[in-house]
Amino acid sequence: MEKLIFLFILLIISIVIVSLEEVKVIYATVPQHTTLFESSMFLEVIEPEEIAYLYRIRPARNFGEDFPYLFHGIDLTPALPYHACSPLTNSETVRGGVALVERGGCSFVTKTLNVEEAGALAILIADNDHTNDHSYIDMIQDDTEREPTIPSLFMLGKDGFVIKQTLDKLNLESALINIPVNVTGIPLPKIHRPPWTLW
Repeated sequence: MEKLIFLFILLIISIVIVSLEEVKVIYATVPQHTTLFESSMFLEVIEPEEIAYLYRIRPARNFGEDFPYLFHGIDLTPALPYHACSPLTNSETVRGGVALVERGGCSFVTKTLNVEEAGALAILIADNDHTNDHSYIDMIQDDTEREPTIPSLFMLGKDGFVIKQTLDKLNLESALINIPVNVTGIPLPKIHRPPWTLW
């Protein structure tokens, strides 16, 4: 009888040790995943369905504000003019949403201030290299001491190009998005990312 009790205790200890080892393995994968995206954020396009993916974006390094909370079901609208180097002519459409603009022609701060003046809650600046599907840049202040108060984010040129081209093709003013989206703890293969993106 004592031998049976001893074997039973040994079995329980073995199960606990195996369980702890599995927990360690699962825990060890989390920091690797978050390190990969430590300087990034994500937005999710809900509609239109053709571009309904999770997109990786990068916040400006030293200007703009953080998101105060999750914007759920908010409009992403291309700015007019698309470079946003002058006051927007579609401020009524952009107001209360996120403006999509293209890099180039003026500083990131100028673009952000023009979008903020139009009433947008954030700006998404797509690279003007429409083939760029992997290189992120750090958007920095332009040394003018102007301080935008909305979040300013960089997007790959390929992502921005496909989003804008799809909206134009479908004759839509805006896409519906969630931003920022927390992907911590989601395994990379389960993230519904654009098929043309390498991250």
